[in-house]
Amino acid sequence: MTTQDWRIYLARSAPPGAILDFSAAEFALEVAINLRYCLNLVRPTPECIDLAEFVLLRAADYGAARTDDRSHLFAEAENALAQATRLLEIELDYCSRREMKQDCDQAA
Repeated sequence: MTTQDWRIYLARSAPPGAILDFSAAEFALEVAINLRYCLNLVRPTPECIDLAEFVLLRAADYGAARTDDRSHLFAEAENALAQATRLLEIELDYCSRREMKQDCDQAA
């Protein structure tokens, strides 16, 4: 695995789209598992861990808005999840670059 493989797992944390048998609990569990994989592929900073928890919270909010048929909150929850995921992506990118630099320094 490369240091950028966390991107694959982070992408799997996106909302599933229009499916009929959506389960909020299943979605939150899937997001949690993929976030764990992401964090295992880098040396996470405390900010990474906090942002991963924030993404998980937003995923739970999204699931609740979707299953409770609160359409007025659904778009907001989806947007909030996307923003939280983007913040985590930025921090994970920083962590993976930092890790690559440390590996290069050790090799030199």
